[in-house]
Amino acid sequence: MLRKSLMMKATQLSYRNQKKVLFSNLSFDTKKNPLIVIEGKNGSGKSTLLKICLGLVKASSGQVELSERVGYVPDSSEPYFIGMSPQVFFQFLCVNLSLPESDFQQRLEGLRAKFSFHHQLMTTPIQSLSLGEKKKVMLMAAFLLDPPLYLMDEPFSGLDEQSLTYLSEKIKEELTKGKSFVIVTHGYQDYLSDPALTLQL
Repeated sequence: MLRKSLMMKATQLSYRNQKKVLFSNLSFDTKKNPLIVIEGKNGSGKSTLLKICLGLVKASSGQVELSERVGYVPDSSEPYFIGMSPQVFFQFLCVNLSLPESDFQQRLEGLRAKFSFHHQLMTTPIQSLSLGEKKKVMLMAAFLLDPPLYLMDEPFSGLDEQSLTYLSEKIKEELTKGKSFVIVTHGYQDYLSDPALTLQL
């Protein structure tokens, strides 16, 4: 099983911004808890915690050990991939993953159908997409990467009912394959199986 190898282990993480301490002494291990849900109010540090885990933000104290390959789904409001269309973005992924194009395209078309991501959107600049459409692009990219670990920031937000149902099923499927998830969510817990660990910030 994949979980025999390191995925992510966080030890005594603390973070303080210029105004206050957002969280302190957080520890978790995806080998022990393959599904971790992070909850909390706006501004409580949920997204910051994910970015610390990825090395995008430096913790005030503590450390994170992380697998080499991670599927990251950022919050849709962040200005990623400005000027790039989904089609160009996915072509970039295909080249960087060194995958046979026919296999990659087959997987992409399967995900596009499951997420009801219409073909005409493939040539639309990502910054012009709705929040839900941006979320679908990031989710498809993460699943195309097929990593052992997924870090997802509000993955259910903005999705239509069909996509919500599929994402819920896909997460369960990936868990049965030995994958792990750390998910920031608010109000969508019903779409997740009972988490092994919930962190309340």
